Amino acid sequence: MFHSVRALGKRVTSFHATAHPAASSDEGVPDCPPENVRPQVDIPIRSMSPDAAEQGRIRIQGRYLARQDDWETLSCGLRQADEDRAATLGGTPVARLLGEGAGSDAVDSACGAVSRNDPTAARAILYSLRDCMDRSEEDAWLAHTLALAHLAVARAWEGPSGAGTTPEFGALRHDARAQHLEIAHRLISRFDPIECNSAAIAALRCALVEVDARPACRVIDDYEDLIDLDPACADHMRALGRDLVPSRFGSWEKLDREARRTAARVSDVWGMGGYSWVWFDALCSGETRGFAYVEAELFVEGLHDILARRPDQHMANTLAAYCGQSLSGAASSRAPRARIADSFGWIVQDHLREIHPDIWARAQPNPSAPGTAGIQRAGGTRALSALRGHFAHQLERGRTVRFTEAGVALEPTPCVPCALAPCAGLTYPRRDQRDEDTACLT
Repeated sequence: MFHSVRALGKRVTSFHATAHPAASSDEGVPDCPPENVRPQVDIPIRSMSPDAAEQGRIRIQGRYLARQDDWETLSCGLRQADEDRAATLGGTPVARLLGEGAGSDAVDSACGAVSRNDPTAARAILYSLRDCMDRSEEDAWLAHTLALAHLAVARAWEGPSGAGTTPEFGALRHDARAQHLEIAHRLISRFDPIECNSAAIAALRCALVEVDARPACRVIDDYEDLIDLDPACADHMRALGRDLVPSRFGSWEKLDREARRTAARVSDVWGMGGYSWVWFDALCSGETRGFAYVEAELFVEGLHDILARRPDQHMANTLAAYCGQSLSGAASSRAPRARIADSFGWIVQDHLREIHPDIWARAQPNPSAPGTAGIQRAGGTRALSALRGHFAHQLERGRTVRFTEAGVALEPTPCVPCALAPCAGLTYPRRDQRDEDTACLT
């Protein structure tokens, strides 16, 4: 009797093995690597953003014309780009980039003299650039190019001394900076930006406002002219905010007032976005008192309006890096800083589809990551870190977060136990495609 039962058991086992192959079969079962596989954020990372590539090409074009001493063609190109308000994919004015490229060889050499604390050599190099130009004193756009070069060298003098930090060197660098700013101001002051219909000249006049005897009295009028000339350029509104912080030429009350006035003037272009742009850089300048004066709800409304009008990946990365990186840090859940930083979630889920590392790197500069490759790595690492933090609750449950053109999808990670089953309600498609009523019972 015992033997017959054992024989019957063998026949049943044989039948099941034939009807249902063993789990050890390779069919339908993923090959799991021996190392630990962790859920991850899967999002495309650009080696170079389209805007950065376009800026590089325009600068090279300006440098080529300068090396050929083709100042007439450069002047015509600058004037045409300026009058057309031509801009890159990311909104940077083409006229500024052409001018920077044309003066780049001289600026690089002059910055070498700056690193040696040699102001005489730095000025001589830019005087040589002036001598090479034809009609630099009569041509507004060539004067703009030369003034841009002096401004760039003046900013180089603001940096740390390469040869020492004694008071003597500090005074030398301060005086050298002031001389370059004064030269740039003289070059550009003879041209009226309204008469020339030139946003480029107006922007340079605003950048040099500190040279004026009473900059606090001029800063608002100068920026108002600039923004009226080129309301589509966010850089101008951001610069206004930087110049209105208390450590420059304004106050928090004045900054908020001008942010509201600017938003009203550019509402046909940006909606409430003008309010956000004026406050944009001021809030991450290190002067945290600004959060007591900004109206967070208006700022967030402005972010929505900006992305409604500019739904491209450059803008999505700019705003995501700002909320997720520049404003990251401890804050009360009801604080204006937290309210604005929380926008990172909807920006990522509704708009972000790829990472532009250079934008994330600029959101919080790191001097220890020199060179383009170092900046790219740092930017990519920061972006992925911010995304992992945002989706931590999904990653902990064994899900991979995958970014696609249709939205953000949550998928089980192969070889990792997943507490949640796949469900349409656990995806984050574009807002206009999202079914808010989709039920998910997992």
